[in-house]
Amino acid sequence: MTEFHWITLGLGVALVAGVWGFNAWQEWRFKKRAAAAFARSHPDVLLETPKNMVRQGEAVARMEPSLAGAGTPPPPASPVVNAPEELELTDSLALAVSVLDPSLDYIAELHPGETIDYAEITQIEVGKRIRTLGLSTLDEWEVVRPGGSYSELRIGLQLVDRQGPLSEAQMVMFCEQVIALAERAGGVATFPRREDKLRIAQHLDTFCADVDMLIGLNIVSSRNPFPISRVRSMAESAGMVFEGDGAFHMRSDSGKALFTLTDRHHRPLDALEDTPSLTLMLDVPRVAGGELAFDRMTDLAQQMALTLGGDLVDDENRSLKPADLAAIQKQLIVIYDRMDERGIAAGSMAALRLFA
Repeated sequence: MTEFHWITLGLGVALVAGVWGFNAWQEWRFKKRAAAAFARSHPDVLLETPKNMVRQGEAVARMEPSLAGAGTPPPPASPVVNAPEELELTDSLALAVSVLDPSLDYIAELHPGETIDYAEITQIEVGKRIRTLGLSTLDEWEVVRPGGSYSELRIGLQLVDRQGPLSEAQMVMFCEQVIALAERAGGVATFPRREDKLRIAQHLDTFCADVDMLIGLNIVSSRNPFPISRVRSMAESAGMVFEGDGAFHMRSDSGKALFTLTDRHHRPLDALEDTPSLTLMLDVPRVAGGELAFDRMTDLAQQMALTLGGDLVDDENRSLKPADLAAIQKQLIVIYDRMDERGIAAGSMAALRLFA
């Protein structure tokens, strides 16, 4: 080989080594920053707030019916979370704690280099509920809103819902997107330990699966189908209201959902002239005072079965006797006691979020 060839070869080797070295340095730099982010150990008044301080408010479907199921479960309803204007709270910290709960959320802290505007806060998508709070220029926490400018962000990723617990892959995706947002804002992001939160998510999901029950009482025609006009008359006389999902809803005086009346096969009732079967349904963990709601539901079910000439049956079309209904009532009490002991009261904001 000539001297020119040797020089060319040497330059090529040097170039490859340089590229390799630069990539190795970049990887080391990223790992160092990520390790620093996940090594969060400083206390935070927002993140360390006791969980019982946030058991207030409202949000909505894993179906595991027990004793008296409801047939094929309907599609999960869309989560409904209180918007900031619906929360009658004057203290910004109370607002922050009511929206993000360290026992339910994996909460990232984002510290931008300068204030970050709402328009710069990119949407994060990982398949779980995410809420973002910002520390405004007035030094008050608020749910981020158009036109807002923030010196600090708290971004919460919900640990559990009815689709199951947060996965490690979802958590990694979340962290990557938050880190990218922090870099664009010229700042840094910090996170709780992933292993700890994943373990909490698994335990919480196990608890939720144990108490998640949808009780359905079916009224089946023994002869002719039930005319929808008569069904409507009875439902409205009982205080139920027909809503846009094609079902009748029983609500409390404050508007909270108690139970529903639907066609057993979940066809919109306003699209039918008659139906051979109906279902009264109670979503157990989402209803506060569920024992009384169950009593009202069973009374209405028995009255409708008698008046319409139908049979009250369970999911396997077995006749439901008073003793069967009493057994369900006892199981219901056990579930609500377990939820209270866990600090997740039925119908509370925590329950409505977890069972959504």
